[in-house]
Amino acid sequence: MRPWAHAAAVGRARPFRRSSGGSVIETLVLATLFVVVLVSVVVLIGRVLVRRRQERERWEAEGRPEPPERTPEEQERDRRTALTWGCLLVAVPVVLVLLYAVTR
Repeated sequence: MRPWAHAAAVGRARPFRRSSGGSVIETLVLATLFVVVLVSVVVLIGRVLVRRRQERERWEAEGRPEPPERTPEEQERDRRTALTWGCLLVAVPVVLVLLYAVTR
């Protein structure tokens, strides 16, 4: 018979079992990290869109023609840069969460 089952059979309380140690706090920390990353992404995208709109309005107000089309090499460089930053944006929080989970 297991020790806790024997204790229950004779009317004694179960022996103290260690909990994970503050699971509410751990959940709050992970939720906070998620919210921070989400807000950062939304703010970053918003700022980029506002900056592009302001640049376009400035060009139109000054009567300048639209900027020339980007070359395929520039477009490829932009794509690689965006991919790099996107991977970093995902990888950094994932690494932080994994480090948090390993060290708790």
